[in-house]
Amino acid sequence: MYVKQKNRPKLKDIFDLQVSLLQDCNPDTEITLVHFDEPMLHKTDLSEKYAAMERTLFNAYEYLRLFESSGLIKDANPMGVIQGYDQASIKFSAHELIKIGYRKFGIGSLLAKHYTTQIDMIQYAADIVGPSNLHVFGVTGIQQMNAMVDIGVASFDSTRPTMAAAFFQVFYSRPFRTYYLSASHAKITSTNRLNSPLPCDCPVCKVNPNDLFIPSPRDYMRLRSIHNYFHLQVEFNDILEEKRGALDAVSNVLWTGDTNDL
Repeated sequence: MYVKQKNRPKLKDIFDLQVSLLQDCNPDTEITLVHFDEPMLHKTDLSEKYAAMERTLFNAYEYLRLFESSGLIKDANPMGVIQGYDQASIKFSAHELIKIGYRKFGIGSLLAKHYTTQIDMIQYAADIVGPSNLHVFGVTGIQQMNAMVDIGVASFDSTRPTMAAAFFQVFYSRPFRTYYLSASHAKITSTNRLNSPLPCDCPVCKVNPNDLFIPSPRDYMRLRSIHNYFHLQVEFNDILEEKRGALDAVSNVLWTGDTNDL
């Protein structure tokens, strides 16, 4: 959102906003705060990519200084963003973050890359900072989740289930598959459509599974998002069960059990 704006908030304003969100957390909540990064998604040439990486490192330095002066050190951990476009830039970014003082790391700018490249970059970053210190931003393809469990990264997050919900898609697991809503007016060429719910134990379907198949308004998109996260979590847990690993999947949906709160 900030990248699209001509005038971005100051780093301290972003930090203050993050801190304000912590006021209602339980005392035992595990908190990690991450600085603003400069995404490479729309950067086309090498100079633009390098400038984005340099800007991210500058933000990381300034952010850690703010964090250390805030008195939050006992209650939260700062995370530095490894921003790179190849192995050499990932190595440079990671080592600079280590020198700045970070001990937790996240790797971003992977979304536009082929899944095999994503896996290679995650592995390379994990080799530098240690997999137990690495978070992966926005990567939740099935092949990638299998690889992240094998690598042993600490955690990952994704907006994929929410994005799929916004584009009129629903997930189901065992086996994992995606369907488009037949009732949607979107111009979708896929023949993989569905007009009624399949058996499901997610919180939404326990209340009314037909709500998933109402394209709009936004409230129904949010219900699809929760449903989709549920099935992505089932798939992830099955991967863990098979591999007997341990990894945390962090969703961006908070479910209260009451659709009136959405």
